Amino acid sequence: MADARIEETLHFDEHVVCRAVRDHVDVETRFLARSLLEASTEQRAAVFLAATIGRDHLRARFPGRALKFEWHEKPTDPHVARVRISVEPPNVAGAPHSGALIRGEDDELLGHLASCFPEAVQVDVAVAFVLDRGMSLLRPYLEDVLDRGDRVRWITGDYFGVTEPNSLQQLLDLDGSCESHVFESSGTSFHPKSYVFHFRDGDGVAFVGSSNVSASALGNGVEWNYRILRSRDDSGFDAVCSGFERLLRHPRTKPLTRKWIEAYRETRKPVPPRPTGVTPEEQPPPAPHPIQEEALAALRESRERGDEAGLVVLATGLGKTWLSAFDSSEFDRVLFVAHREEILDQARKTFRRIRPSANLGLFTGSNKSPSADVVFASVQTLGKSQHLRGFSPDEFDYIIVDEFHHAAARTYGSLLEHFTPRFLLGLTATPERTDGADLLSLCGNNLVFHCGLAEGIDRGELCPFDYHGVPDDVDYEQIPWRSRHFDEEALTAQLATQQRAQNALEQHEKYGGLRTLGFCASQRHADFMATFFTENGRRAVAVHSGETSAPRANSLDALRRGDLDVVFSVDMFNEGVDVPAIDTVMMLRPTESRILWLQQLGRGLRKSTAKNRLRVIDYIGNHRSFLDKPRALLGALLGIGESH
Repeated sequence: MADARIEETLHFDEHVVCRAVRDHVDVETRFLARSLLEASTEQRAAVFLAATIGRDHLRARFPGRALKFEWHEKPTDPHVARVRISVEPPNVAGAPHSGALIRGEDDELLGHLASCFPEAVQVDVAVAFVLDRGMSLLRPYLEDVLDRGDRVRWITGDYFGVTEPNSLQQLLDLDGSCESHVFESSGTSFHPKSYVFHFRDGDGVAFVGSSNVSASALGNGVEWNYRILRSRDDSGFDAVCSGFERLLRHPRTKPLTRKWIEAYRETRKPVPPRPTGVTPEEQPPPAPHPIQEEALAALRESRERGDEAGLVVLATGLGKTWLSAFDSSEFDRVLFVAHREEILDQARKTFRRIRPSANLGLFTGSNKSPSADVVFASVQTLGKSQHLRGFSPDEFDYIIVDEFHHAAARTYGSLLEHFTPRFLLGLTATPERTDGADLLSLCGNNLVFHCGLAEGIDRGELCPFDYHGVPDDVDYEQIPWRSRHFDEEALTAQLATQQRAQNALEQHEKYGGLRTLGFCASQRHADFMATFFTENGRRAVAVHSGETSAPRANSLDALRRGDLDVVFSVDMFNEGVDVPAIDTVMMLRPTESRILWLQQLGRGLRKSTAKNRLRVIDYIGNHRSFLDKPRALLGALLGIGESH
């Protein structure tokens, strides 16, 4: 059986033979010697040459993968020895351990699964049931896979009504190549629990055992799951894959649709016929904090007076999107408009917590769900006349325009003129614009509520911070300025230098804390900073949209646990980063937009028991864009300001 798996003989001479077998290379001696110490100089040189050939073969085939060297003597022949050079599978290399059995408690399955997602081109999951909190734990990793353009296939069941409808809705909300199915048990026992990962290099790993998708089963519950590596158990791995395909073709396996979830939600209402031993995990909507409560009361009073529009100014970090989800919850059709798709994606997740059973749809260049209960629309797409004509003026009861400081722009004009909602809510962190446009007039001159950064800190809803302005030696006047932005290539050439990185490291040593987000100008800048910090003893990675990026979900988890010191990013963590323990923000780039700068500041303003204050390390250079920073900060503290 072993010989059938030999791919090729890499080297053969009178002393050794070197064979490549999938993920490892064996160098076997052909001379009589109890150890290499007893071998001749010529024989030892032959072993070294063959091992070098084998090592180079594996490095070429598995670039970037860790290699392991082992020395074995053949039990059947004490005069024949073997050097084995093997590739550590990516899931094992990054997993909590490489053993076959994952047993739960302090050996959580989630950590092992998490190590597999970054390399996976296809993820196949078959579980008896899915609970809400368990799905929330896996969702960021699934989103990373789908954002790369890779594939997810999912099968779960309705056995005893244990699967929670809200978790199914989370599955349906996933964008990209995600195929979700449900096995209609009709009383038939249904208990599969398998997680299969297919990697880009043809390798793979499967986990089969007792864990369904619940917080307990993925976490510290007593669960046993067996790891099967394709490279070491080809037939076992193929058997699991074949089982998944057979289950997918089963006549009772149906596509998961919104209609199916609605029907299941209705039929599941009665208590299951007998106890299942499963603790429900459906997460109740969060309660508004006191400042949001005041804003909600002000909005109700405004509508009671007959107002049809209003502006709310809330400092970064006080939860503008949550406020809009709370306030619009009693309206049937809602439109949420923003100018960036990252804002729309984050808003949809927020609204899902408030409206667990609603139809939440996107209206962007690539996704269009115009009939959804809540439509999250890109202004660039919806603002086009051919799309606006598809909606009647009174299509929506409630319209939210996020980052309302953009509303005076031409792209918003046709949209605001077209619709006649029962109420229009404008949201912003700062109510003024440098172009002089009167935003308040677009909301009927109705400033409903206002709370600045200083008040948010004083009232204990935001974390206080220490600001450290660092003189920047870069001569920005020599960097080309095009269309209100620095030329990225020229800017990166000036920022990604040993001298500046050394200065940033020293500033971090002087002012930094335990968990840092560093905002960079480009992917190359972020990669450079992560490499420099790592070479100087810091645990650092770069996260961005390029091929050299570290995986987003895994990196944030490591930062959250304290296994990373710094994450350098490029325009990825301006919104929606849920790591309250971030205690340091480094501004390593000039930021032309004051709102963007405040959003980056806001990533560290969440309260946490792990910190008392946020540390802000901000580079200040010789360009007019840097003058906006203190002005933006002062404006945010006072709740006023100019924005663009």
